[in-house]
Amino acid sequence: MIKAVSGGGGRGIRRVEDKKGLLEGLKRSRSEAMMSFGNDEIYLEKCLQRPQHVEVQILADQHGNVIHLGTRNCSIQRRHQKLIEIAPAGLKKELAEKICTAAVKATRAANYLSAGTVEFLVVPNGEFYFLEVNTRIQVEHTVTEMVTGIDLVREQLLIAMGEPISFSQDQVMERGYAIELRINAEDPKNDFLASPGVVQVYQAPGGHGVRLDGAIYQGYEIPRYYDSMLVKLTVYGYTWQEAVDRLARALKGFVILGVKTTIPYFQQILHEPDFIQMKFDTSYIDTHPHLVEYLEEEREMEKIARLIAEISAYGFNPHAQ
Repeated sequence: MIKAVSGGGGRGIRRVEDKKGLLEGLKRSRSEAMMSFGNDEIYLEKCLQRPQHVEVQILADQHGNVIHLGTRNCSIQRRHQKLIEIAPAGLKKELAEKICTAAVKATRAANYLSAGTVEFLVVPNGEFYFLEVNTRIQVEHTVTEMVTGIDLVREQLLIAMGEPISFSQDQVMERGYAIELRINAEDPKNDFLASPGVVQVYQAPGGHGVRLDGAIYQGYEIPRYYDSMLVKLTVYGYTWQEAVDRLARALKGFVILGVKTTIPYFQQILHEPDFIQMKFDTSYIDTHPHLVEYLEEEREMEKIARLIAEISAYGFNPHAQ
């Protein structure tokens, strides 16, 4: 694997199979890294075949406390960037404890302070490899908050103020399952190509166990220069199946018209047997190409969106003749 030193968001990462691919990959990765991060430094590391991407949420304060908040599974990715995040990771208890212990040790060894994520790749035989540390709150922190009931942003602010973490390791308990989807303005049928434009209609789901983090609205213009994520949808269930069922209901309640989104693709995944059985790794999207074969209902929906937009522009009076 070729990786950019300053990389992030899946950029500057490239897998190579032979010498020819290595030379070309070095050139392309350096160019991509320079354009994205202003730094073309790269490094090489062993490529792991079909691992699970598992991460551990940690908190560390100025009083010597380092606490982990369990695991997350972020294996379902496109272009090395996460699409679905799950807590807990679904590992065997002994393996999960080993990974969490390693994350705490790494955090102490680095004298790290604040909230952060220690990330690992886990291969089928149970061996795990250190990947990186994300020194910030991540997109997927919501699933950890939902299964632990702990406000990570609050704790991060308290740590920054010099306060100790407000709970002990023994008080951290994971309960149930949480799943987060990144609702992106992308076309899964076209290799997840970005789909900038104007949101003509926006309707979001709600209800018990449903959390939304986003800032879009009807009439919002999605620029082509930034990340394509529109809103994060996170759901909670006491069991895995309950979480999956709640997620399916929430997706049906979403209406985002005017741009293509990842919603219909996620609806396909929720009925896919491997996902239902929690059998997935970083090759999931590549090994399930049929998931993009959903019906193109967008055309009809776009017609409805245009009609609604026209009505909104002129105003609608149900009593008018």
